[in-house]
Amino acid sequence: MSSRNFSKKSRQVNDGDSQNFDSSFSYDPVNKESLEYENWEEYIAYYRHYIDEFAVDVLGLKLYPFQRLLLRAMAKYQYSMLICCRGIGKSWIAAVFFICSAILYPGIKLGIASGKGQQARNVIIQKIKGELAKNENIAREIQFPIKVGSDDCVANFKNGSEIRAIVLGNGPSGDSARSWRFHYLLVDEARIVPDDIIETILIPMTKTKRPIAINHGEAEKGKVIFISSAYLKTSSLYKRFMDHYQKMINGNKNYYVCTLPYQVGVDAGILDEDDILNELNKPTVTRDKFAYEYEGRFVGSSGESYYPYELTQDSRTLEKCELEQPKKSKTEYIVVHDVATSDATTADNAVTTVIKIKYKINGTYSKEIVFLKAHKGLTLQKQRDYLREMVHIKFPNTVKLVIDTRGNGENLPNLFYETWEHEDEKTKQKSEYPPLIKDDDDSARGLRGALPMIRAVTATNQYNNTMYTYMKSCFEDGSLRLLTPSEQVDALYKMDDLSPEEFAVYIETDNLQQELSNIRQIESNAKNIVYEQIMNSTKRDRVTSLGYGLHFVYEMEMDNKLNAHNDDEFNFLDYLYISE
Repeated sequence: MSSRNFSKKSRQVNDGDSQNFDSSFSYDPVNKESLEYENWEEYIAYYRHYIDEFAVDVLGLKLYPFQRLLLRAMAKYQYSMLICCRGIGKSWIAAVFFICSAILYPGIKLGIASGKGQQARNVIIQKIKGELAKNENIAREIQFPIKVGSDDCVANFKNGSEIRAIVLGNGPSGDSARSWRFHYLLVDEARIVPDDIIETILIPMTKTKRPIAINHGEAEKGKVIFISSAYLKTSSLYKRFMDHYQKMINGNKNYYVCTLPYQVGVDAGILDEDDILNELNKPTVTRDKFAYEYEGRFVGSSGESYYPYELTQDSRTLEKCELEQPKKSKTEYIVVHDVATSDATTADNAVTTVIKIKYKINGTYSKEIVFLKAHKGLTLQKQRDYLREMVHIKFPNTVKLVIDTRGNGENLPNLFYETWEHEDEKTKQKSEYPPLIKDDDDSARGLRGALPMIRAVTATNQYNNTMYTYMKSCFEDGSLRLLTPSEQVDALYKMDDLSPEEFAVYIETDNLQQELSNIRQIESNAKNIVYEQIMNSTKRDRVTSLGYGLHFVYEMEMDNKLNAHNDDEFNFLDYLYISE
């Protein structure tokens, strides 16, 4: 059809539809010309193969060379995996590919899935509706309005194609998405999508051909595109990446993988290198996290690690943190504090850990790390007030306050040997709490109302050996649970369903896992078993805070077993039958 056959007058008659790309009448031809079908087929076939040129020549988009490479790879291969650094525009380029495909393949169904429904919808809401639909060449092809509802998020095209975001559901099975069928599927932020959902639900969605391909007997395969930042070597994403990589280098033409570190964005002018490197100075960014979010590297533990990621990752199943204990809770807590006072960047952190313990019938406990916070530059008095608020106000079911009394912490317990007043910020009501004393300080028991709640820890080599080995056994037997990785709740945080204070606890748990991976067990020159950092630049304050608390739990479990043994003996004598 030739544009000279469009009637400007007739368009104006239709209430200004010439300026309304949503209208089905906006570019209706007045007359039809015969088409050179062979030329037209050649034209379409060329741009389907060189889809990046279609984006530039026809849609008028400006693309960097690496973006053109990604478009061409997505068009060519059945399975593409793009591991991209944060901020490089991976969702945007995927949206461009889907728009080009929707135009070039009439009636094609294109799906977007992610671990969270909002993440998938954001590709349509932010990238397509918010940015790309403002391009008049793209807008002319879309059947407006673009729907962005939580249950119906779709961009329809005038040729019958559609781009739809689907919700996998809140449960781990993703069953709510089973009924959908797509020809191409984008798995956005693939690292947070469970592997069993990918295999049993998402990939099978792409096995149906387009009706036109079936009618013409064309060999047409569905596509699955994985886009994500990198992650841990223990993740299913890494296993899939290595599987696709091996197939690609062995000559399988159905697979393509690549990684794009931040340097690619710097070379293109998208990212500023100084800004990226400054991320390493943020307290929420660990070296491992920087590696997988900005360098495109999958990270794992050193072979020397006593707590490798392979060990600790399975424990990250706890979904909710606790800034305070739930109302009417009967569960007990242990509050642990590793002391530090310096505000220097390179100095140790003071770290507070809250362990939620649940008694088991065999005398042991399940342990959940529901709260974790690092502090810088707090005086001992401020640390005392903070801990008082934790054990009296936020976690009143606390059964023990464990404090590291080495070095700077030596004098902290003494600050609890007096009553403490607290004023409620809302009601302005004042409350008084009794002195807290060390549980082995018999001389202080004369203080009126004193509670022997404080366990003062001065770690010896024997103490450390018990602490580190018991901690490892807790990971191995599954009795210790940590919060899920922050990546899994990032979408909730961005939607304001998770407060900054809550999100920070998940970040701190990420930091704890990295610190654990940096611990190794060695034999000293004196033939003692010691535990040290593999890289001295990585602290272990969170590890020691957790370890002190777990050591106390270990003592409780040993007492329970001893008492159970004594009870067994007593019961045996009570029920012994003696004949007359």
